[in-house]
Order: sequence, then structure tokens, then C-alpha cells
Amino acid sequence: MRIKYSVFWLHFLIAGVLCLNLGPASAQGSRSVKYVQQVEDEFKSVLSKYVARDYRAAFAGLESLSNSQVVHHRMTATLLLTGKSLYHLGHYSDAIPYFDKVIHTFPQSKYVDDAHYARAATLYRLEQNKRAVQDLLWVVDSSTDKRLVAKSMSLATYLLRSELSFSDLRELSQAPTGEIAGGLTTVAYARKELMLRSSEDALKVLDRYRRRYKNNQFAAQIDQLIKEARGAGSRPVKIGVVLPLSGYFGEEGLGVLRGIKFAHSQDARNSPHPIELVVRDSESNMIKAIHNVKNLINRENVRAIIGDLESEITAGIGALAADKAVPVVGPAATENGVASVGETVFQLNSDLERKGRALAQYAMNELGMQTFATLAPADDYGQQMVASFTATVDELGGRIIAQSWYYDTPEDLSRQFKNIREAAFHHDSTDVEALIRAAQQKGEKLKEKDIPVLSIEGFFIPVYAEDIKYVAPQLALHNIRTQILGGEYLDNLEILKGGQIERYIDGAIFVSDFFPDEENGEFRRFRTDFRLQMKKTPERWEVFGYDAYRIISDAVAAGSRTGQEISNRLSQLDGYQGKKGKISFLGNNRVNREVNYLQFINGRIVKHQ
Repeated sequence: MRIKYSVFWLHFLIAGVLCLNLGPASAQGSRSVKYVQQVEDEFKSVLSKYVARDYRAAFAGLESLSNSQVVHHRMTATLLLTGKSLYHLGHYSDAIPYFDKVIHTFPQSKYVDDAHYARAATLYRLEQNKRAVQDLLWVVDSSTDKRLVAKSMSLATYLLRSELSFSDLRELSQAPTGEIAGGLTTVAYARKELMLRSSEDALKVLDRYRRRYKNNQFAAQIDQLIKEARGAGSRPVKIGVVLPLSGYFGEEGLGVLRGIKFAHSQDARNSPHPIELVVRDSESNMIKAIHNVKNLINRENVRAIIGDLESEITAGIGALAADKAVPVVGPAATENGVASVGETVFQLNSDLERKGRALAQYAMNELGMQTFATLAPADDYGQQMVASFTATVDELGGRIIAQSWYYDTPEDLSRQFKNIREAAFHHDSTDVEALIRAAQQKGEKLKEKDIPVLSIEGFFIPVYAEDIKYVAPQLALHNIRTQILGGEYLDNLEILKGGQIERYIDGAIFVSDFFPDEENGEFRRFRTDFRLQMKKTPERWEVFGYDAYRIISDAVAAGSRTGQEISNRLSQLDGYQGKKGKISFLGNNRVNREVNYLQFINGRIVKHQ
């Protein structure tokens, strides 16, 4: 708001000089104008108050003069100053009718130009920028006051460049205008068209204006834009990268960057379509990431952005970039709703809603399960995963026998598992006490925990990697014989094979975004080439970076040059074979709908086909 205020204040202070040049009104159209001495005396009195910036006192006197039933010789001057007084008092909406009256009721007044400019300034404060520009363009085309024309051009240029949407610019460029106003709108529209959409369309607009007005003050700008439009195909397409290269997620961010740089180096050798990377460090900080994106869009003119790692930061920069039609590909964001913040935001990985839904569908449709229990951390991750999983089970006619939650580190889950066992026995009508009595009658000792739970076919545990060592042994200890189902945090072979938990988790089935097909010759070549060039084996983060860059560079290679064109092509991706697995945005609101169904068995992670 400070920027907006300072820009306006500069122009409006200059416009304020007109109040010192308020001579008697000229002809007021067909209206009969009367000279009234009392009006003249009152006007001089309130004018002195206005000049002294006592706007409240000035308005009190001007209001009665403006609303007079007699069309006196100071009518248009008082209408103009009444509106300006209200403006200075901050009553912007109330000021507009006074300017309207000058413009529409007294179109021949010598103050009409000033009324258009004052109304534009007021509309600007009301954030009605397109209407403000229309008034300024009228002044540019119609006024003979060179000083007012210069000021109107200056403010109109700022608004056209910085405040109007692409659709507003297109509408204004198509409206009938004179040479100067047409030059302003043509330059602004062509520049935006060239940046966001099509160089061909920009050339058409520029050529049309150039043919009509061969040599004027816009000729140099028009020629430069034509040159840029014609050379757009040979210039490198800039791709921005915003990642935490330092801070809490610095190590992961550097891994993603390695993948991006490796993919870019392959392009440099093999692609005829040059791409330039512009890298920024978000430092794992939302504010820094937003500043980086503003710089990349406004100064570097990037056409797409890869970033960030955290879902919240990806959503923040995605919303900002979407306003400029610049696509953002989040290489690691998985939370629900990230892509919904803007029509050009893409999630390379499936979100939690998709993962939970997909696993439930797989368990029921492919594995034939019907009864389930869940145990999850009581945070956003656990709640979102469980919500989508259980909703899908309900939709498909399955049964959730028990749900339980834990907080903090799950070192003791005895209460949760006790409740789950009770719910399971209630579901299958197991009479625990009768079984214990029957064992006693046979001289056998039977404890409650010795009775296995057999009615839960699938046990969904979307837990974090560091929680697996607590949850899996306790699940086995409480004698719940079931198929373990999990989320992407189970996709960690080092943890699954460590800490004596392998025997408890063996056979677990889970969903993951990442499954490099190491049996595939193309992937093995990729891994070998990566090792040779980058001196490091590509892991999860490197592969995410590689695929994020590759889908954008493939769009560029197919002819996309602007942010909107790249975004349109990404939206059509369906079954794209990345190194991490398939990528499909089509029909899923720009969130990858593909997941991998994996199983940990005999010390290996294998993929279910």
C-alpha cells in the first residue's frame, strides 16, 4: 500500500495546482449560466481553506455551492473541488459523483479534463484500475493541456504495466482510441502478450499499430518489441529454481538441485531449444521464497519455476506465480490442496488424499480385503491419510472396525491396541471370557492376549519412518494377525531392515511416489551417467529434481515458450514415464494421480504390478 500511495501522491499533488487557476467557468453547454456575486464571495472563502489544506472546512462550504439549484458561474469549479476535498478526506466513493457531474452534465466545461484525471486518481485508490486507465486515456486523447497529458501518460503507463490483468489489457487495446492512447495500450498489451502467451499474437498487434502510425513517440518501443517478438524463438527459455539450499532442508534441496542440473546438462548437449537455469536459495523460509519468486518473475522473466520442498512454501510461491501465469512444479509437495491455490501449480507427487484413496481401492479391489483398522499420528498428515482411506472403504462397502490415534512418540500404545482388540472381538462376536473359562476347564492357562485377532484383514498405519520401530513390534505383541498397510514413510529400506524390526514389518504393503525400476536398462544407464558426472549415486531427491526439470524441458522442446503454453502442455501429461515412476496430471487437477504399490518382503522392496 505504501508504494501505491506514493505513486498517487506524486501525481495528485501536481494535479492539485489546478485549484490555484480556477477562473470563472466557461460555457456550460446549453445550460444558462448566471454570475452570482454572493457565490463568488463564498467560493473565494472556501478556496482559501482548500489551499490551506483544511479540507473538512472547504467541503462544508463547497457542498452547498455544488448542490445549488442555480447554475452559477462557479458550478463546475465547486463540483471539482468538492470531489477533491472528499478525496483528501478519504471518502473516495463519495467523491466520484461530483466528478461524474462535471463530465456528464457540463461536457463543455474547461474543467472536464481535470475531472477525468481526478476521477482516475480516485478510482485508483478504490482499486478500480481499469476504469482509472480509461479516464487517463481520455485525457491523453482529448486534452490540450500538455502538462495534464504528460501526467496522465505517466500514471497510465504505471497502471498498464503493473496493475492490470492480461484480459483488461486486451480489452483496452481493442477499444477505439486515438494515436497516443492507442500507443500506450498497444505497447502494454504486446509486452504482456510476449511475456505470457504468444510472440505471434504480439507481432500482429504491434504491426497493426506500426502500419497505422509510422513515426511517432512510440516508434522506438514498438520496433524494439517487434525485434524481441521475432527473436523469441532463439532466446533461451528461463526456468527458475527455488529450493532450500541451506537451512533445515538444505541437504534435500541440494539433492533436488543436483538432479535438475544433471538433466539440464543433458539438454545442453542434445536439445536445440536452449534453457537457462536461474537458481535461488529459499533457506527453508517462506518469506525468502516469496521474495525469490517475485524477483524471478519480475526481473528474470522466468517462464516456469521448480520449487519448493515443503508443501506450505510450494503453495505460497505457487499462488504468487499463478497470478502471472507462471507454472510452478512442486517436486516434493504431498499435502492436500497445494495445486488448488492456482491454475498453474503442479504437484509432481500424488497428494495424501490420493494416496489414502488409492491404497484403499487396491486393498479392496485387488487384494479382496473387507475389514480394516487404522492407527495414525493425530496430526495433519495422519488425519488426511486416514480420512481418505476410510472414506474410500465406506464408499466401496467395506468396514472400519476400529480407529485409533497417538500423540508424540508412540513408545506405549497399549491403550490403543487394547481398544482395537476389543472392537475386533465385538465385531466377530468373539466371547473372550468364555474362551478363557473353557481353557481353564481343560487345565490350560489362557490369557486375553493369547487370543489372536483374526477379523481385521487390513491394518492401515500411515506412520512416520521414525515411528515404525515402535508401532510394528507392539502390533505383533498384541497378537493382531493382519496385513499391514502403510504410507510412503515405509519406503525406507534402511529403517525396515534395521533395529530388529524386519520380522515385524515383513510383508507390509504401502504406497509411494518413488520406485526406480532398477531392472530397467534405461534407468541403470541413467544412474551410471549420473554417478560419473555428479560423483554421487542418484537417490530419491535427485530423481525428483530430474523429473521436475524434464517435464518442463520436454514442454519447451515441443514448442512451448511462455508460462501459459508450458502450463497448458503440463496439464495434458498422461502416463509420462519419469525416473521416479509415471506422472499423470490430466484429469486430476494438476496433481499426479500415479502411485506405486510396493511391498517389503524378504529384505527387499518390490513393486506390485
